[in-house]
Amino acid sequence: MNHTIIDRRSLMMHRIIAERLRANPALLETAKSNLKRWNCPERTWWREWSAILERHTLPEIAAILERDDEEGRRLRQSSPFAGVLSPQEVWKLKREFSQHHAAA
Repeated sequence: MNHTIIDRRSLMMHRIIAERLRANPALLETAKSNLKRWNCPERTWWREWSAILERHTLPEIAAILERDDEEGRRLRQSSPFAGVLSPQEVWKLKREFSQHHAAA
């Protein structure tokens, strides 16, 4: 699978995550908890996500997750939103995406 396809799949999943966040703002705690647990302040991505979660409103964070530009793709590659979707949901979405992509 090439990077363009992987980026599209990641965008699709993060759009679903953004919808969940809008419906349930408490899910932001999942991302904050992940960053706290990962504790990698020497990493640029960790500092970026920490700043985003600390300084931005929920609508702004959701918009960042849904951005279809270079910065959005780069940020999604190190997303702290692991756990917002269950493993079963992730595999189902990946399977559906692959089936759709194969049919296209």
